[in-house]
Amino acid sequence: MNIEYPRAVHRQFEQAIISGAHPEGETVTVESLSSKYQASLAQMRQITQTAHRKGLVAQVAQEDGAYRILGLPTTSFASVFTHTASSGLKPRSVVRDVEVQAATPTVANMLEVEVGDPVYRYVRTRYVDEQALANQTNFMPFAICPGLENDDVSRYSFQKLLEEKYYAVLMEMKEWFRLVPSTTEDQEVLDLPDGSPVLVIERIALSATGWPLVWASIRIRPDRYAYVSALWPQAAQLLEDTGS
Repeated sequence: MNIEYPRAVHRQFEQAIISGAHPEGETVTVESLSSKYQASLAQMRQITQTAHRKGLVAQVAQEDGAYRILGLPTTSFASVFTHTASSGLKPRSVVRDVEVQAATPTVANMLEVEVGDPVYRYVRTRYVDEQALANQTNFMPFAICPGLENDDVSRYSFQKLLEEKYYAVLMEMKEWFRLVPSTTEDQEVLDLPDGSPVLVIERIALSATGWPLVWASIRIRPDRYAYVSALWPQAAQLLEDTGS
């Protein structure tokens, strides 16, 4: 999918926010930014809308095209990768597929984008202590992390990558847990016998302004309870309640 997006201006504007060149509390307009960064109004609208989604700016009520600079949010959420490592375990990821695709109705609904908008589909296998633990697919709006396909997160936190390189800070997590029959893909990736269940964690990560940044579908081997208990305590409780 060929995407035309003003990446250079996008990066320049966000770095100006991070550096304080646009100080916290400053009010800017799409028109003034368009002139300052020598971008078209359409491009600047895209960029400011993305910054708003990330929580770097807030819309000024009743002023069309006006935004207040918020700066880079600070989060209290530790990434699963960081939590895994701090628990004395050894995390690793193998990225199996990264592609930009048009948002389906389901993806559009979860990420609050328009059907057909470009989104990243990011598929990886998560290992702990060299044991395959999870088959995970993430969806993100393309504009929050353009260039993601070039990043290596095999031994680095995906969440930290979003925060430190793309300034997309995850401030709130909404999660749902359930047990479902494994798919053929689950069985191949996680080395599960036919008919085995998988523990599914559906997670929506929100920014400081309440916009969805990542929709993750994490499909986990439920028989590796010790790892599930260490990394996803609420999901482990589901396994206990169901006797899995």
